[in-house]
Amino acid sequence: MVEISTVLGVVGGIAFILGVLMLLAGLITIIMVIVGLAAIIVFLSTRRVLLPRITLFILNLLEGPISYIVGLFVNDDVVSRMIVDIRNDLFMDKFSAIPYDKRFLFLPHCLRHNDCPARSSYDGIKCVECGRCPIGEIKKEAEKLGYKVFIVPGGSLLKAIVKKHKPRAVFGVGCVMEVKEGAEKMASYGLPVQGLLLDKDGCMNTLVNVKELLKRLR
Repeated sequence: MVEISTVLGVVGGIAFILGVLMLLAGLITIIMVIVGLAAIIVFLSTRRVLLPRITLFILNLLEGPISYIVGLFVNDDVVSRMIVDIRNDLFMDKFSAIPYDKRFLFLPHCLRHNDCPARSSYDGIKCVECGRCPIGEIKKEAEKLGYKVFIVPGGSLLKAIVKKHKPRAVFGVGCVMEVKEGAEKMASYGLPVQGLLLDKDGCMNTLVNVKELLKRLR
């Protein structure tokens, strides 16, 4: 029979190893948080991102605790905005290499006017270009380039449209969380993606920098 002392020794050894591993994991997490915070400070000061791929990995992995710490000093959506900017930079070249007629532009339905006459369909809201909101102008200019334009109420419809029509690149406009989460999902599909944040978000009558959007689409 195995002696109790031997068993206790094995258990103690395993406990020691687990303790060391947990300590190392904690130290690595602390170091990653510090690196993430340092990257945010540089970004806020210079609008530059150092080591973008590493920074994106850290921010995605530890977005919660880093956002909490950042939120003690500035707006906590800084982290999400930074993630959007990094992803834009990383995918810019691949996105630009895709022909216009293989790109999709997704606009949020909240850009519509309160009295929008457009009707909903399986592929989103069908703009009639009434001129009451900026969607008509954006749609017209984007379609001239070759984009397929969709006005969607949420991420679930966006994913359904992408699976159905299979674009090769996606450009999305929306609030911080919509663009960040949508870009992550499109990247998981292997699609180069670009995003532009709304200047003013909300449920209706939101605002986007049309001039900047049309510039980015080209």
